[in-house]
Amino acid sequence: MMNCSSVIKKVGVFGGTFDPIHKGHIAVARAVRDELKLDQILMVVNNDQWMRNDPVLASPDDRYKMVKLALNGERNIEVSDVDIVRGGPTYTINTLVDLQKSLGSMVKLHLIVGSDSAMSMHIWKNSEKIPELATIVTVGRPGEVFDTELLDNFHPAKRALYVVGPMLNVSATQIRNLKQSNHSIKNLVTESVDNYIKTQKLYQ
Repeated sequence: MMNCSSVIKKVGVFGGTFDPIHKGHIAVARAVRDELKLDQILMVVNNDQWMRNDPVLASPDDRYKMVKLALNGERNIEVSDVDIVRGGPTYTINTLVDLQKSLGSMVKLHLIVGSDSAMSMHIWKNSEKIPELATIVTVGRPGEVFDTELLDNFHPAKRALYVVGPMLNVSATQIRNLKQSNHSIKNLVTESVDNYIKTQKLYQ
C-alpha cells in the first residue's frame, strides 16, 4: 500500500495584483485546477508588482481582503499573502522560494501565467532559476496561436505546460474605469467584492 505521506502534492501559484479580483481570474483558476488536476491553487496577492505600468489603486490589504472574499466557498482555491508579508517589490523568484520553504519538499509548484507574461519571462529577476522551482503553466486565450517551443526552450526540463483558458471579456482596468464613471460592475465581480468596493469607496 502506498504511504499517503509520500505522495507529491501539486500546488498552482497564481500571482497578480488583483486590483480588483474579478470573475475572469476565478474562471482561470478553476480551469487550470481541473485541467491539470491540481490539489490546490494559491492566488498570491502581489505587494508591489515591479513590471506594472498602470498604478495600483487599492492597498495590498484591501486587495488581499477582496481575494479572500471572492474565494469563499471555492474548492481548493485559496488566497496567499506571502508577497505582502515580505514587502517591497514582488519578484516571482522570491514568491516561489518562500512558498516552497513554507509548504515543504513534498509539494510541487506550478506557476500559472498568462501568455503575454510567458513571452516576457526571460526579463524577470533570476528568470533562469524559475524553471528549477516550478513547472510553468501558460494559460492562453481560446483560438490563440502560441509557440510552445519558446517555453520548452526556456524550461530545461521540458516541463512547460499550456492550457487553453476560458473565453474572458473582463479586466481589472475595465472594472476600475466602470467604477470611476459610476457604472455597475456586479456582473464582473462576486457580490462580496462588489459590496466591499462600495463599502470601502474604492476606485472612485
